[in-house]
Amino acid sequence: MLQHSIGHYLSEPDTTLSDGVMFTLFLLLSKFAVPLFIFITGLVLFYNYDGPLRYGSFLQKRLKDIGVPYLFWSLIYAAPALLQSTGLFTGVQQFVGLAFTGKASYHLWYIVMIIPFYVTFPLWRWVIQNVRSRIVTSGRAIAAMMLLAIVYVYGMTLIWPLYQAAEQWNLPALTPMLTEYADRNSLYFFYYFVLGAVSGSALTHWREWLRRNGPLVYAGFFSLSAYLTYRVVAGFENNPASQNHYEDLLLLRPVTAVFLIVSILVAYKFGMRVAESAKGFTRRVLWIVSQYSYGAYLIHALMLTWATMLSDVLLPQVNVTLRTILAFILCSAMSVLATFALSRIPFLGQWMTGLGKSKKKPQPVPGLSADSMKG
Repeated sequence: MLQHSIGHYLSEPDTTLSDGVMFTLFLLLSKFAVPLFIFITGLVLFYNYDGPLRYGSFLQKRLKDIGVPYLFWSLIYAAPALLQSTGLFTGVQQFVGLAFTGKASYHLWYIVMIIPFYVTFPLWRWVIQNVRSRIVTSGRAIAAMMLLAIVYVYGMTLIWPLYQAAEQWNLPALTPMLTEYADRNSLYFFYYFVLGAVSGSALTHWREWLRRNGPLVYAGFFSLSAYLTYRVVAGFENNPASQNHYEDLLLLRPVTAVFLIVSILVAYKFGMRVAESAKGFTRRVLWIVSQYSYGAYLIHALMLTWATMLSDVLLPQVNVTLRTILAFILCSAMSVLATFALSRIPFLGQWMTGLGKSKKKPQPVPGLSADSMKG
């Protein structure tokens, strides 16, 4: 939500160099969101499904909790375009295309990207379990993950050449997957899922490793943050007018990939600390936010429109950084509250939010917020 709040104000004509620097810092602090959710998805799946897997029931649960709400909100966001369709068949065809590609709204690409991990979960589980049976020590596991990280980061350097080659091939399905829809190609994000899967398969070892190597992880995070901040700010232009560019922070770049991997480690370690120290009201608030996070994500693009309008009304003539912060706070609160209210509607509530009225409080993975991404 913070990234999308920033996105709304990036093109404001009164954006200054100082606003650009603040936006850079905010983006760095929030850029880990998508990789972290992929990581949590892998962790929760492998933590919860270490025994026999009933694939049909597994998919049915994901369809009910994730797929149906996604389709519902895709229809809501696509409604203005669908109402202009020339006929029912054309409208249905258009909606299927938008839902399949995640183009009904700018933020739905993430759902399209994450769903293949659920569909192919048995394959991932078979591969990781077989590899794990051959890696008998934690030292070898760490070495294997570091080697895979190097391969993954190197793979980021091949995305642009693949893009250019795929344009020349002009092959159905493959060319769009490597070009127009590269940002939602699950294979380009596989390492975060595998990292989560390995962590969920050996959670105790994972948490102990983070405790031992916390200072090194934090040092890497702050060093990479400083480097990326310098790279981005150095690219700002002041003449003839202020122009700020943030291409160096795109997800599918080698340096960004390294930063995101380290960011996941920092975020999880911070989450461990919060889970161990939070009590009473704080724990309750965190549980509420995590409980309604998926529905809030789906609805937040709609809420952001109102949040930015309110922010501009409440803070007229104030710099865009403060308006962005207020818009983010308002959007987050409105999205969670709207999800809470919608989830209370009998029957339809589950269709819209993935949460039934009688949904019981889930049992969280140790060190994680409850039901973070519907694992």
